[in-house]
Formats: sequence, C-alpha cells, structure tokens
Amino acid sequence: MLLRTFTARTAAEAMQQVRDVLGEEAIILSTSDDDDGIKVTAALEQANGAAAESAPAQAPELEAADRIAAVLDHHRVPRGLTDRLLNAAVNTSTDDWMMAFAAALDHELGFLPLGDIGPEHPIMLVGPSGAGKSVTAAKLCACARLAEGRSLLITMDGGKAGGRAQAETFTQALDARLVCADDATAVGAAARARKGDEIAIIDTVGCNPFDAVEREALREAAEAAGAAMALVLPAGGDPAEAADMALAFAESGARSLIPTRLDAARRFGGLISAAHVSGMGFLAAGVSRHIGGGLIAVNPVSLARLLSAQGPFQATTLLAAD
Repeated sequence: MLLRTFTARTAAEAMQQVRDVLGEEAIILSTSDDDDGIKVTAALEQANGAAAESAPAQAPELEAADRIAAVLDHHRVPRGLTDRLLNAAVNTSTDDWMMAFAAALDHELGFLPLGDIGPEHPIMLVGPSGAGKSVTAAKLCACARLAEGRSLLITMDGGKAGGRAQAETFTQALDARLVCADDATAVGAAARARKGDEIAIIDTVGCNPFDAVEREALREAAEAAGAAMALVLPAGGDPAEAADMALAFAESGARSLIPTRLDAARRFGGLISAAHVSGMGFLAAGVSRHIGGGLIAVNPVSLARLLSAQGPFQATTLLAAD
C-alpha cells in the first residue's frame, strides 16, 4: 500500500492532488487543518488488485515519490518537511526522479552561489564549538587563492590553546594576511583596514546558540565589521536540535549555512531541517578535512545527488564553485 500526504489551500485542491497522483481508487485516510492549509492523507492498494492496474499513467510519479520518500526517510527528515518535498516533487513536469527531487529541494530550500563571496563585504563564520569554523575559514582563503584573489583572515579565536599558531600556519600556507581581534571594536577596525581587493573572512569563537549574551557579542562584531554571518554546522546532528540551533543563529542575523563533515556522516536530515526552518541558504559545504579542494558549492542538483547516495560523501567528486 502506498501512503501519501497532500497539502493544499482548500479541500478541493487537496482532493484533486490525490486523484492526479494516486488515481480514483485512492482511499482517504484522514483530513486535517494546519498552518499551511488542508492536509489529506490517502492510500492506494497495489497488491493483486485492479487498483494498481487502473492507473498506469501515475506509475512514473508514484515510483519517483517512492524513491524520494525512501531517501528522505533514510536521512530522518521531519515528516512535515517530507510531505512538502514530496508534494513539490510530484507536481513537477519531469519524469526523471532525481530532477524532480532537485526541483522540490529548490522549491523548499535556499541556495546561494559561492562566487558571491567577494571583497565588498566580509563574511563572519559563526557556530557552536567544534563545528569546523577555523578549517572552513582556511578553505575560504584557499578558494580566494585559487581564484587569484587575496584574503584577510581576522580571527577572534586566537586565544584558545594553539588557536593563533593554527591561524598563522593556515595564512602562511595560503599567502593570506592574518589579524587577531578580541572584540567587536577590534574586528571592525581590522575589517575597515582591509585592502580593496582582499576578501575578509572572520573566524569567531565557539558560541552557545542558546546563550543570548554570546550571540549578541557576535552580532555586534558582525555589525562593526559590516559582515554577513554564515552558520557553520556539522552534519549528522539531530534534526530538531539542528533546527533549534539554526533558528537561534538566524535570530542573531545569520542568513547562510555552510555544512561541514559531510564525508563523516551518513544522515543529513539535521542540515535540511536547519536550512528549512531558519530560511538560511546553502552557501557551500565542507566535504573533506583537506584545506585545498575541501569546500564545494551547493545547488539543488548536487544536494539531491548527495542525499540520494545514502552513504558517506566521496570527496573525489568535487563540484566547481559557481
């Protein structure tokens, strides 16, 4: 038996979706109202009956929906978001289930071009301790160097054990300039003193997302530097916890998301949930511990393929930043 949930503005529209996808033989199991409209759950019996044979035109859509549903279930994507993605996928005009999946992701999530990072505005990396902010900062410096640009690394994390030495190692290897700054005033001064063609990347201390004082300190530093805040979030986390973290950082001004450790996790439902509830757009993703080539651009097609692999990401298939 195939189970599907459909959401529409009115009951009539929801019922039409049921008929279009499952056919006239579908059985309505439940209806309910929520913030998005009318939700209808329906089923189609496939075993040895006329029901499976009576709607052959729906077979490609049902197969696509089944495959996408299996992928989303593997990654533990929350049920409400799964329903939205499935509804978006079955309403696309393509017979290619992967392209339908990509279209659904594009409909529900945001994506930002990695090439938007430039010398005009600094980018400030924020996130919980151990998320990979310092390594991500170094990878962004590497991207700048590969593009024949210059970068300025402003670190607020130099006070931790080995923090300054690590930053010095990164900047020397990547021919970047390093400035250590302890507070918002120092960060702002360093950002304003950057050379015209330098891409300024600000590495921050680990922040407790549920500590308003710590988040306010980051917001003040970003405002002083005129920087855009990007949340660095490791893969593999619980979807509800990741969503709560993302919402907290979004409240402080973060508008983009950089997932890390995609090569060391098997389930990415936390990242999908975090991006959806916070409205943050995927800016890039960390797929390797290696600084050179360890950061890729993210778009709907690459994300659909990554999720569909249902296993550790293979960093050998890097995508060009666009």
